[in-house]
Amino acid sequence: MRSLVGLIFSLVVVGSAFAGLLPFTLLFGFFAAKGFQEFVRLVNPQMRRFQRRVGLGLAVILYVTAASTMVFGTDWRWMLMVPVLWLLFMSIEMMKVSASFILDTSTILMGFIYTVLPFSLLVFLSKVNGEFDARLPFGFFLILWANDTGAYLTGKFFGKHKLLEAVSPKKTWEGLFGGMTSAVLSGYFLFSLMPNSFSRTEWIAIAAIVAVFANIGDLIESQIKRIKGVKDSGKLLPGHGGVLDRFDGLLIALPLVIIYLILL
Repeated sequence: MRSLVGLIFSLVVVGSAFAGLLPFTLLFGFFAAKGFQEFVRLVNPQMRRFQRRVGLGLAVILYVTAASTMVFGTDWRWMLMVPVLWLLFMSIEMMKVSASFILDTSTILMGFIYTVLPFSLLVFLSKVNGEFDARLPFGFFLILWANDTGAYLTGKFFGKHKLLEAVSPKKTWEGLFGGMTSAVLSGYFLFSLMPNSFSRTEWIAIAAIVAVFANIGDLIESQIKRIKGVKDSGKLLPGHGGVLDRFDGLLIALPLVIIYLILL
């Protein structure tokens, strides 16, 4: 069952990219909203329903304005609505003299940074060369999944030395290097698969960034769950957990990949 769910999930993610810009943007808008909800409930489960709804509304506005800027070329200054509305919300909460004021407002802000912005950057990645190109997010996910698969298989058969047992007991140094090797090799061969996308050097550099920071993202989410005493961030995918469980590596690695591409 778990393998079937994983396969269907992967096909939906890849299929949305090749279905076109709008389906791709809508699907990851859903993931951004769901991921934000999971993050808030995980980090601050005592937050009141009204605050959660306000935060989710602002998260949706942030994704829509960011995505529309990249998809339709709308004025990026529309995105400034979000910090203005957040500051307004923060001011109202401050006047209530609530003991949870700092925690609630900072949780919402961190949710924007940790979940919404990385998912919106997938849209940017798909159009980084000017026109929408489904192969670019597809290549990114291939590298990400190669890293995960390589780490799992290498760790399962050869893993002996624990990486950070207090954070993630099953992860090993052998698995880490196996995943990194798989990611870089996939980046090398992606140029042959998609020669008119990025250069081979660029794909290898992207793979190297993913190999390092996707693992950091995995460990960060594992640490959050361990602190909160939960196994999964959500229940969206049976046997796989929630959005944060499936995209933990992306949330940290993708912003660094985008920074690299901008600086080229």
